[in-house]
Amino acid sequence: MNNRKKSIEDKRSCDRFKLFLKAKYSCEQFSGKKECTVLDMSVNGACLKLQKNADVAEGSSIFFEVLNQEMKTIPIEARIVWSQHTGESVLVGSSFILTLDKDIFDSLA
Repeated sequence: MNNRKKSIEDKRSCDRFKLFLKAKYSCEQFSGKKECTVLDMSVNGACLKLQKNADVAEGSSIFFEVLNQEMKTIPIEARIVWSQHTGESVLVGSSFILTLDKDIFDSLA
């Protein structure tokens, strides 16, 4: 599916790996989900690429789900740490509310 590659310049407390996973997200737990892409992920955070018209704010919650290798949905709740508008999209750095279990993390790549 994906080859995980650690980012050399990454100074986070947990290793973050480059991924390219299609996902769905919402800023409210039970609202309609929109498509996004997971660009990189660790057991405690991820960088998401959202549509250019996404309205997000630092400190707010974001809920997203990805499919693992067995095609099971993995729901993740996170807090937005930063966001950056690129003109073509919105990049969002997030910190997970609960650290991902290592087995679940490994099943994503």
